Amino acid sequence: MAIFEVESWLVAEGKEKEHDVEMRRWLSWVKKHPELFPEWKSVRYFEKHVAGEDSGRHLVMWEYESLAAYEAYKARRKDYEGPYKEYKENDPYYKGVFIHSRMGYEFWKDVERELWID
Repeated sequence: MAIFEVESWLVAEGKEKEHDVEMRRWLSWVKKHPELFPEWKSVRYFEKHVAGEDSGRHLVMWEYESLAAYEAYKARRKDYEGPYKEYKENDPYYKGVFIHSRMGYEFWKDVERELWID
């Protein structure tokens, strides 16, 4: 059973263009370094629309094979040492473009995946 880590946020006021640049930089960087993320089955990026006060909320969803895979990745990356130092340098979380007090963090599990339509 897969597990999905979901982080969501609102963009800091007046930082929309900078946010978009930083997100593109981060997504491009992680796509160029798949060897650092063997536990990631997928990474997806979304923006909510027609969602009331949550309209404009952005989210990234990481898919892992299991909770153990998630924990292994987080343990290896925890202090941003070695190649993960460069990851942190590219992470928009540290660029002042998120409203940190409005961030959300959730875990989802897949249900009836064999019945999904891909």
